[in-house]
Amino acid sequence: MGERPMRAVWAAGAAAWLVVVGAVVWLELADRRAGPRPVVIAELIRDDRVGPQIALLTWPGFAVGAVGVAVVCWFATHGHARAVRVRTTLTAAVTSGGLYATYVWWLGEENPLKPWLVAEEALRWGLMFIGPSAGVLTSAAVWTAMGRGAGRVSFPRRLVLTAAAGAGALSLSGVYLLRQAQLERAPDVFGIALTTGAPVVALLTGVLVHFAAARALRPVEAIRRELEDITSHSLDRRVPVPATDDVIGRLARTTNDTLDRLEQASARQQQFVADAAHELRSPLAALRAQLESALRHPEGVPWPAVVEDAAADVVRLQELADDLLLLAGMDGTRHRARAVEDVDLAALAEDLVREHQHLPEARRLRLSYGAEGPARVVGDARQLERLLRNLLGNACRHAGSTVTVAVRTDATSAVLEVLDDGPGIPPADRHRVFERFTRLDESRTRAAGGAGLGLPIAREIAVRHGGTLGVGESARGARLVARLPKG
Repeated sequence: MGERPMRAVWAAGAAAWLVVVGAVVWLELADRRAGPRPVVIAELIRDDRVGPQIALLTWPGFAVGAVGVAVVCWFATHGHARAVRVRTTLTAAVTSGGLYATYVWWLGEENPLKPWLVAEEALRWGLMFIGPSAGVLTSAAVWTAMGRGAGRVSFPRRLVLTAAAGAGALSLSGVYLLRQAQLERAPDVFGIALTTGAPVVALLTGVLVHFAAARALRPVEAIRRELEDITSHSLDRRVPVPATDDVIGRLARTTNDTLDRLEQASARQQQFVADAAHELRSPLAALRAQLESALRHPEGVPWPAVVEDAAADVVRLQELADDLLLLAGMDGTRHRARAVEDVDLAALAEDLVREHQHLPEARRLRLSYGAEGPARVVGDARQLERLLRNLLGNACRHAGSTVTVAVRTDATSAVLEVLDDGPGIPPADRHRVFERFTRLDESRTRAAGGAGLGLPIAREIAVRHGGTLGVGESARGARLVARLPKG
């Protein structure tokens, strides 16, 4: 805590102590002005020497003292946020006012019993116990209310305040009940316990809880410091995990699991950027070389053919950019379809097969379609259409002469199968083909087309719809099987 917060703590405590000192000194002076004390006890009992002064302290004396402490605290917190000043001032007023009310109540109870001694006792106990305890307790309350600055009071300080208030209230209640039960026995002891003992119990409880909370939250502070030092270039670091199997240990383990996922996501992102740059560099370099060569030697250049080739390269670049944007959008959202609607997978597959029959890459192929009936799923119709297009496009690029699309249903799923009679996918590569920018050796030429993003996008869409996409067994060619939950 800085110098200014400590100034407010000390100022409030000193003001609370001085109010008690001023009150007991005033009572002692009033007692002396009442004249010498008579020797006969019977006369002393009838002599109310400081009754009017105690009545003034009862009201409005204790309230005036609390207001005085609040004013001192308000000026001592100059420079802090207004919310902190108001909160701290109210805490100082309530704490000191409650303590003063207890002390004055004790004086009112003692004066009828021993009017010849109440001023002397008030001076003695006020200077020895009541004043110091009022100062310490008010300072502790102000320190707790100050927190670390603007905003709400921190959890450890709220815990300290709650524990201290609870212990103090219980102690006050116990002392009060004991005095009511034994009114004639040791009244001084009860008075001391009520005015000083209970507040001290509250203070000690708060101190013990403070140290216990600080020790218990030490692992949390270690976690916070470690997280503060972790940057995008040091995601391999992990927070310390305490040996205890409690909420802090679970927090540390969960934090480390989250850092694991962040590190993996960062690695995938870096690899994705590198692969995307590599995939874009090759067609851009070829397109640039083609156009620069034609511009350097324009004579005899077949410009229609050059423009046609350049347009084809631009189309491939546009398709690659669209795929990259789609994957980037999927990486930034949760694994679920954003739109929810009823989609007939069988009808969608039938429409896309008819459309592909008229595309250039499918003119040499025979496309067939078969379905047992409607296959309804719930999801995003545009994403499901993209899944089917990617599977059909992949099959058409690698098929020898035939592509077959089949849709069926079982107890829980709608099943889509796309088969071709091409070279197929070796078992060792059946998992790798779903990785981004992965192309098998047979499809690495520009003529084969594709950037290795079609199947990864299709699998991502299937996963977002709660389904799966994998490579099934086939006697010839490739057999891709997508399973989606039925609607």
